[in-house]
Amino acid sequence: MPAGTVSPIDPCLDQLTRWSGVVADDTQMPDLLTALEAVPDPRARRGRRYRLPSLIAVALCAVSAGARSFYAIADWAAGVPRQVLQRCGIRFRVPSEATIRQVFGRVDGDALDRVLGRHLAARTGADTVRLAVAVDGKTIRGARIGKQAAPHLVAAVTHGDTVVLGQCRTADKSNEIPTVRKLLRGIDIAGAVVTIDAMHTQKATARCLREQCRAEYVMIVKANQLGLLDRVRHQPWEQVPVVWSDPIERGHGREESRSYKIVTVSRGLRFPYARQAIQITRRRRPIGSEIWSVEVVYAICSLPCEQAPPKLLASWIRGHWHIENKIHYVRDVTFDEDRSTIRTGHGPQVMATIRNVVISLHRRAGQSNIARACRRLAANPDHAVDLVLNA
Repeated sequence: MPAGTVSPIDPCLDQLTRWSGVVADDTQMPDLLTALEAVPDPRARRGRRYRLPSLIAVALCAVSAGARSFYAIADWAAGVPRQVLQRCGIRFRVPSEATIRQVFGRVDGDALDRVLGRHLAARTGADTVRLAVAVDGKTIRGARIGKQAAPHLVAAVTHGDTVVLGQCRTADKSNEIPTVRKLLRGIDIAGAVVTIDAMHTQKATARCLREQCRAEYVMIVKANQLGLLDRVRHQPWEQVPVVWSDPIERGHGREESRSYKIVTVSRGLRFPYARQAIQITRRRRPIGSEIWSVEVVYAICSLPCEQAPPKLLASWIRGHWHIENKIHYVRDVTFDEDRSTIRTGHGPQVMATIRNVVISLHRRAGQSNIARACRRLAANPDHAVDLVLNA
């Protein structure tokens, strides 16, 4: 090469792509790609053209730009500049839709969830208040095959920044209850408070949280636990003053307010580690109407009042629904998950995991409108790679 001529290969780009060869240098690999090496590769060693972390990184980048299917991921990979794929570790051929579909259909979905959940959790900034985690399940309706039940996934999501810490698939002939305990044992939530809906107000789940996970709980109490509900209802609520009231909120065509009464309990509830019982009175009315509807809901908490004051308890109870509003709703509306035709093998769970991670990354980047964030990244693939590889 003549003196003074600049090589057309960017040295920084060359460093990012060297690891995709036969021998990988972990010191040059982005943190996400390094973490993804822990996901078991279901393929035989002979004949592999693409490293599994590279395929997952490409899928994350494509979905962060709005891709909803394996075809859309392959189209994104075929349409972006070569250097974008090189940053993900794809150095030669562009992966096809068939390759992506076959590999993702065989990847262990639970293992992928664990690896990505731990990676995101390790980069979640420490907060001055106790970490709150919501647990809830969602059925992938479009993945139903014939008379088989559709895959049902249970996820754990932080309240504040809505980062998905983990997700687990419910066994076909089981339900959410044992799956939640399996999920909680697999993630690090020591010291956190976990909010759970009434289905999971179970003694075994309470013991699992306190004894195995070293976490606290806030559980809703309803008629599936009649004995517990009766004991909570018969607390002297008439003598207890309202200790906190949420401001009236307007939205979805209605006004809503909540007030809270709290009593300290111990052995009277006969439920493991219960320290407080809460009565929540919800008042709602359509905007313009003068008639309020009233609903009374009960909850229990394992923390004493000194560590869970009324305002904080109220924020945990309301914050539980972030998992529905900011994760499940976005997967259904922005990524059209319920109409997805991905049905084979572990494909539905893997795509749900990728959507969870992408939503978490967008939220952590300060984006509140995920659809708009995806459109912006679709116009600049390098920004999509920055979002994913800098996670």
